[in-house]
Amino acid sequence: MLKSKFTILFIFILLPILFSCNSSESESSDRMRRPIKGDAIYGGLLRMNISDEIRSIFPHNMVDASAHSLMNQVYEGLVQIDKETQAISPALAERFEVSADGKLYTFHLREDVFFHDDKIFENGKGRQMKAMDVVTCFEKLCEPSPYNQMYAFVIDIIKGGRVHYESVQTNPEGNNGLFGVREISDFVVEIELEYPAPTFITILTHPCCWIFPAEIYKYGEEINNWCIGTGPFKARTVKMNEVMIFERNPAYWQEDDLGNSLPYLDAVRCNFIPSDRQQLSEFLGGNLDLILRVPFENIAGLEERIKSDPENSPFRIITQQGLRVEYYGFQHRNDLFGDEKVRKAINFAIDREFLVNEVLLGYGVPATKGFVPPSMPGFDKIEKEGFTFKPELARQLLSEAGYEGGDGFPVITIQLNDGNQTAIEVATAVQEMLTENLGITVELSVLPRDKHYDQIEMGHVNFWRDGWIADYPDPENFLKLFHGKLVPQDSQKASYLNTVRFKNAKFDEYFESSLRETDAKVRMELFHKADQEIINHAAVAPLYYEKWIWLVGSDVQNLESNNMGELDLSRVYFKKL
Repeated sequence: MLKSKFTILFIFILLPILFSCNSSESESSDRMRRPIKGDAIYGGLLRMNISDEIRSIFPHNMVDASAHSLMNQVYEGLVQIDKETQAISPALAERFEVSADGKLYTFHLREDVFFHDDKIFENGKGRQMKAMDVVTCFEKLCEPSPYNQMYAFVIDIIKGGRVHYESVQTNPEGNNGLFGVREISDFVVEIELEYPAPTFITILTHPCCWIFPAEIYKYGEEINNWCIGTGPFKARTVKMNEVMIFERNPAYWQEDDLGNSLPYLDAVRCNFIPSDRQQLSEFLGGNLDLILRVPFENIAGLEERIKSDPENSPFRIITQQGLRVEYYGFQHRNDLFGDEKVRKAINFAIDREFLVNEVLLGYGVPATKGFVPPSMPGFDKIEKEGFTFKPELARQLLSEAGYEGGDGFPVITIQLNDGNQTAIEVATAVQEMLTENLGITVELSVLPRDKHYDQIEMGHVNFWRDGWIADYPDPENFLKLFHGKLVPQDSQKASYLNTVRFKNAKFDEYFESSLRETDAKVRMELFHKADQEIINHAAVAPLYYEKWIWLVGSDVQNLESNNMGELDLSRVYFKKL
């Protein structure tokens, strides 16, 4: 939690009322509406909730999907993903060019972008963003640090990235510079790659490539708990996993089509109620405008309420198939789960159709087509042989591993993180399946989210619940989790992305070839082969591809999102009551 006290002059007189948790006080202010060109309306406090804990809001250390969605309002990158076309469009870079050989990217930065006001700047005034800020961000991204888990996304792509990483790792004072990222002028940056990488421009939309000022490092150990970006909203209050309040950035560079400056809202408040049922109760009680997870058993009743009086319903449901997969991880360096036959036996003993139909009540798709979700653009038409429910084969494989009928098989534990009731219900069902179909004893253990993932990354958990949501719409983002080069040679060190510590030469060959392949069709074929290798060796146990189900107040207009669950609140407004 940020300990420092911030004295920030807030221009809206009634903001303390807006930040009150009392809904009647919020409503009495009429959300401070102000006239605007067109249909939108200025003003208002959007009250939302995130039920998952967040470990860090610093771009290089941001590993939680919920943090990504929230901090998307604060930070921006050089480019962004167009919400309608999924194509790459300019953001902080007003334009860019790529050399004929595909190895040199030249970015021309906007000159009207300023970092948020913050006490670390002279007189507390946010300064202009320049090319050197981009260079510094990428240099830091290619350096070992306890505040950098995301280096793997770029160090083997940007020229000199790995050399820079290893030189700083060997001698922190011997920084030779990141040769591939260069300041050409105050507003022009060049990024040179080791090889033509079609994925690179998409990777630039990842949170690890968001731009922030070097001054943020003055916060030291508190860097995980504060944020300074260039986006439509700036931080006012950050109490990690309690409440975060973001206020309108009056110096934001973007305008709408009518010339109105963005964002429309005065502020966003995010609570962290961990219980899905409690947050639903708060929403239905009028204390929240948006929740990002709804208990499956309540959806049918909510839909009936809408159908009974659609014109006057106080809320609406947003549902779409997500680029997300729920799975169980195996620790491959563990003697038991290092046995491929054991991993396959567990996979074939799980009835994924039952999980989706009976536990998720149909709000998902059984993960029988590999690890990468079939909703991935360009990937859905590729058929893969995945895991289906085959209990006889599961028992045969367990017998071949030396545990006929489950005899001699040790008691195993599925470790889960707290705050996700659905995950617990799924694990309970899987527990029964493994006992019934394999004759083994399975226990469940629920840990706080931060401890759960800390133990996973350090390799201290053998069998656990996990999930992955796309950071950008490319199969590479899912398959990267199995790249052998990401496993540290020192087994005592944390493995941040390849947490299962999967190593397979054939997978690495397909994956690494895909990174250099410029032919889109061939590239997808390589991704397909890499995904098939994950299944062939039962690297993990994919369970289901989950849907996004959000509940939003009917007066909330223009809420934009995509199948990755990213929110854009810059154009959200409240309609007149």
